Amino acid sequence: MSAIQHLSPRKIVIAVAGMTMILALVALIAKNDSVEASDPTSKTSVIILSGDGMGIQQRTAIQYALYGLDERQPMDALPYTGFLDTISAGPEAVTDSAAGATAWAIGEKTINGYTGLGPDKKRVPTLLDIAKSEGKSTALINDHDVTNATLAAFGGPVVNRDWKSTIAKKEIYNGKVDILMGGNEAYWYPEGNPGKIPNTNKQGEDKSEGRQGNLVDEAIAQGYQYAYDKETVAALTGPKVLALVQDSAKRRWIETKGYKYKQDPHYVPVKDMVTKALSILDQDPDGFFMAMESDDLDSAGHEHDVRNIIQSGHTLNQVVEAIQEYRETNPDVLVIVTADHETGGMTIEDWSKEETNTNSDGDDPIPYWGKKALNNAGPKGQVPIRSGPVTIKGTDRKFKVDWTTPEHTGGMVPVTAVGPLAEEMVGVHHNTHVFDVAKKALTGTP
Repeated sequence: MSAIQHLSPRKIVIAVAGMTMILALVALIAKNDSVEASDPTSKTSVIILSGDGMGIQQRTAIQYALYGLDERQPMDALPYTGFLDTISAGPEAVTDSAAGATAWAIGEKTINGYTGLGPDKKRVPTLLDIAKSEGKSTALINDHDVTNATLAAFGGPVVNRDWKSTIAKKEIYNGKVDILMGGNEAYWYPEGNPGKIPNTNKQGEDKSEGRQGNLVDEAIAQGYQYAYDKETVAALTGPKVLALVQDSAKRRWIETKGYKYKQDPHYVPVKDMVTKALSILDQDPDGFFMAMESDDLDSAGHEHDVRNIIQSGHTLNQVVEAIQEYRETNPDVLVIVTADHETGGMTIEDWSKEETNTNSDGDDPIPYWGKKALNNAGPKGQVPIRSGPVTIKGTDRKFKVDWTTPEHTGGMVPVTAVGPLAEEMVGVHHNTHVFDVAKKALTGTP
């Protein structure tokens, strides 16, 4: 049983109040004796799942809203639990996603904005490179942009996370990433080339702006199969795959009034992409490395939108379920579920005290096209509808959410794990510990 299962919901909320309570929580972390983690072998695979911006309050809100008080959500039902710090190497006290994910990717804390590079800007092997050197296949998957900072930390080392087309080019250079799936084809096609997905954004944010030529054509020339909708993704056989589908489809209501993702042929559920990737990766007898991120969780935190946090959490739990189903016949897979940082300073509060919200406004009012923001508190502290009420499943109890910032915060984040060496994630660690454990798993080192 994980530590979260040992604690009452009230204690989980209190745990983030200070280091004393975090250490008290970790003291309760114990191995589930009914789950015996095996030693890694030369064929061990590793999957890192990141809920970008997902601190303990976000995990708790997802748990309450979707699973209630008794059924444990899949990502928290994994048998080993710990905490990771998130601070980067630079002068800032709070990390960004680039430095946070790079700590996992190379085992070294780095400067905000750097992806896959140490603070000296020197190139070092990432977990993806190590997997390749061990003869394993590789995959990067996102519910948003496949060139974002987290995936770039593994497959696109640059000193500026905003060099999106450069990151895309690096991800496919010499077939570096075998399977690349997610959104935002805009950085893959040069200006003037509309790509495969219709531009539905009235502000023009979906227009092609690639600066490295037609990278889709380049990928196809290297032997990648290219997919862009449900039908073409379903037909993929591998071993090399580039799938650029609808970006952040479940959140697109913010950008496009009347958009319905279930009617969009270019929307492919993340669970379906992961399942397809696993079916292709399974062909490699030497194993694989996969990093998958829900970037929509972070966007929802920036925008102060607990409803989209819960929706994105549902997606992440679906992915965990799909991976656990795969592990039933392929147990030699280490799975680590964590976050690069927390976003928004989110706090769960009792709904009965309705007009006590003190939250700051989000990064952007939502919806952008509306006359009234649905995510900003009223002048007397009224709770915006995107912050509550949220019903705890199976009860008549309700909670609301308050926010302290539209940016990232510096608290520790929970980590859960299963598979070979998963027990090594128990305790309080630097975020670089993810690299240490994953590297041992990939190289078959006990």
